[in-house]
Amino acid sequence: MIPLLLLLSCTDYGYTQLTMKDSFQQVRRNTVDILLVVDDSCSMVEEQDKLARNFDSFLSAFEGADVDWQLGVVTTDVADGAHAGRLVGGGDELELRTPDGRLLDRLAWTLDWPATPGASLQLSADVDDATDADDVARWCLSTGVYGVEDRGSPGAANAVCGAGGPPPDTGGGEDSGGGEDSGGGGDSGGGGDSGGGDSGTEEATVAVGDVLISELMVDGVDQADALGEWVELRSFRDVDLDLSGFLLRDDGGQQAVLPAGAVLPAGGFLVVGRSALPHVDVVVDEGLRLADPVRLLTPDQPDVAESFAELVAVGTGGAGIEMGLEAARLALADEVVAADNGLLRDDANLSLIFLTDEDDQSADATQTYLRDLGALKGDAAFRTPGVFTVSAVAGVAAPAYDGALSCESDDGAAEYAARYVELAATTAGAAESICDADFSPIAYELGLTASGLSTTFVLSQPAASETVTVKLYADQAEDSLIAELQRDVDYRFDEPANAVVFDPGQAPPSESWVVVEYELLATGQEAP
Repeated sequence: MIPLLLLLSCTDYGYTQLTMKDSFQQVRRNTVDILLVVDDSCSMVEEQDKLARNFDSFLSAFEGADVDWQLGVVTTDVADGAHAGRLVGGGDELELRTPDGRLLDRLAWTLDWPATPGASLQLSADVDDATDADDVARWCLSTGVYGVEDRGSPGAANAVCGAGGPPPDTGGGEDSGGGEDSGGGGDSGGGGDSGGGDSGTEEATVAVGDVLISELMVDGVDQADALGEWVELRSFRDVDLDLSGFLLRDDGGQQAVLPAGAVLPAGGFLVVGRSALPHVDVVVDEGLRLADPVRLLTPDQPDVAESFAELVAVGTGGAGIEMGLEAARLALADEVVAADNGLLRDDANLSLIFLTDEDDQSADATQTYLRDLGALKGDAAFRTPGVFTVSAVAGVAAPAYDGALSCESDDGAAEYAARYVELAATTAGAAESICDADFSPIAYELGLTASGLSTTFVLSQPAASETVTVKLYADQAEDSLIAELQRDVDYRFDEPANAVVFDPGQAPPSESWVVVEYELLATGQEAP
């Protein structure tokens, strides 16, 4: 916010009271780098999910503000030097488990694996042993086209990776599962009689090696991620296998349950997807979400909310000693790690957001981290509002006594995060309770803080409350009026603060002018 006293205003002297007119310009176009530090200890699955589900609320704070933002995610775990402070993303893992939790197959991939939008990753056709399936050399990008532009062989045999032969036949033979019957009829395993008594479905225990994850579409181009992702399972048994109730899951808490009738044909394939596309045999409505090969989110990326949800789901396998401030310093101030992350831009503000149910346990003093992180933005970090902010979704209320929890509810419990709360107060960041059931207002407030948009405009002189009127202008010209705002509808007047306040979702747009006209509170008159 840029408060300017009467740039386009005047002061009129009436017979009884002084009429004032204050003008404020909303923040100009903002460029901001956002680092989200997520606690990946064992108690954080639900909180990660709540933030992921409310990313749209976070982005809504940028609407109309023309904010050029980019966002990266790190964890509070700095025990592993190879990953400490480095942006998560680009890799993922997928497990196939029985209903009772037995692990049948696991695949983990990283940014070093081959990846390109519109091409599936497929296991080489000559792999028939689970011990070979985790080797990146046994995986390659599909070349056969099965949709409009997407490449892959869902429900059909893969190519032999590295053989240099022709792409796999996806034309759909009788047993390929990739033709007209692949959507759930015949022998595809997705419908019809595939789950019935005549199918020869195996009722015995499915063992390790019976089924492998043989292909997956991580980043299709024909459909949005929320529709187009799929996983292919390959059978190495000579009988049909009933996979009803089996689980596809990852370390970040995502879990899809295969529905009743999910049958893997003998020696064949079963394609599990997120929507009823022609090549999908079994649809799972939720829990299947594969990470795109990105680590740094920007507003021009497709399906950015989908990518954010996967980045935030960092899992719960981190060290129990949460060092969020140290992780942030490594991510941004360590020369090698910061260069690898590529997050900081010279002309951008810096917004740090911590999501945790514990206080920070980093080695150095809080003020040391404030100095080191603020120094990345120079002197402006400590004299210009919005250039450097620290926000926290944590235990933000001081406990009643030592050892007590900061908050506790059906939606979580948290210790008092004194260090994060101190930095939020010092940098005018947001401090929100992680125990709240609804994260949508929290996400919006975090986005608003990161954007730099102002919602509170303090008047230059004490105002007679009943005389306050507010107008919104596009620029400083009188003929650029956008609207005459309605009190208690578009804004409210906070008498104790002597300020015009806009509720979340109603902040004036970027670069607009807020003009407040009022009569000066008479000398000796007390505010109501």
